[in-house]
Amino acid sequence: MSLSTSHGAPRPLMKQPSLAPGFKKPSRWYLPLMGVIALGFGVANYYETQGHRHRYNLDEEERLRKNRALMDAYGDKETVQDIERALVVYDLS
Repeated sequence: MSLSTSHGAPRPLMKQPSLAPGFKKPSRWYLPLMGVIALGFGVANYYETQGHRHRYNLDEEERLRKNRALMDAYGDKETVQDIERALVVYDLS
């Protein structure tokens, strides 16, 4: 009499993983769909930052214009009138 109750091939020690009944393998459209979604996010972010970049450039031009005016006003400080004119320009800025 044999103590082993197995018939045929030996049983594996671990069960094979199985997918849930409602879960299927990703279809062949999964990767292209994710690529299109990522591309959409990239395009949306690009156009959103374009507005910020344009506003930044305008602010930067204004700042440079004011700095140039101040440097021109403070350029010649040889007389009291030059210093007074520089202070007037500085107060206007």
